[in-house]
Amino acid sequence: MNPDFLYSVSRDLIRNCRKPILVLPDDTPAHPLQTSIDVASLAPNAEIAVFPWREPPELKERTINRVRTFLRAQQPLRAAAQ
Repeated sequence: MNPDFLYSVSRDLIRNCRKPILVLPDDTPAHPLQTSIDVASLAPNAEIAVFPWREPPELKERTINRVRTFLRAQQPLRAAAQ
């Protein structure tokens, strides 16, 4: 595989990824904001959170709740029933 996009994957892999993805944009050297936007745009089942999401504290709390909701929605039916 030729990782032309992220450290270990290509744009084609992201474009063909059918798994749900929740993108929390950041703007650090390891996670540039534009890359987060590109991932959310390319992946067919991606959702993107607001940026910045860490500050103020109430925005961070909303983001944490969104992550929890996203993860609950992705549980397999059998696991959710237990």
